Amino acid sequence: MKRLVSIILNFMIKNNVISKDTEEIEFYRYGIEITLSSLINIALISIIGIITDYTFESMMFLAVFIIMRSFTGGYHANTYIKCNLVTSISFVILLLIFKIIRHISIFQVVTIVLLAPIENKNKPIENRTVYKIISTVLSVVLSAISIVLIIKGVDLGLIILLTLALVSIFIIYARFMKRGDFL
Repeated sequence: MKRLVSIILNFMIKNNVISKDTEEIEFYRYGIEITLSSLINIALISIIGIITDYTFESMMFLAVFIIMRSFTGGYHANTYIKCNLVTSISFVILLLIFKIIRHISIFQVVTIVLLAPIENKNKPIENRTVYKIISTVLSVVLSAISIVLIIKGVDLGLIILLTLALVSIFIIYARFMKRGDFL
């Protein structure tokens, strides 16, 4: 990066955009370094977004991240390379968490819609159709509520979503095991 910054500075000096004053050169050097580092960060996050098919999400991440970091501060790496790496790795981790939450939500809704209700000798079902409708509606509504709560940063949303996932696991377990006492 230092070489690229020097090339840009030399070009600016040759074209009389800036003077040869040492203080002015250092001022512009810093500005160019920050600008290039920011552009590299934006490019990396955009490329990750395109590769992972989360282009819109990457743009939203950049918008929120840049605006919030401008006002909140926080960790700053001591080199531009570390800064770009930390930001990119953080974004990938964020995408993985996002994907896991989406998959848990889809998993539990699909499981409940396709497999519920599961009858047990200790808990007979009187009207399968009514139970099917209620379980499907509850699954979709509770998933939506949990996602909204998660987005709003309310821990309860994650508890709801993980509880629904646990219910789905029990449904799958019951479906594929002999009917009767399971544990």
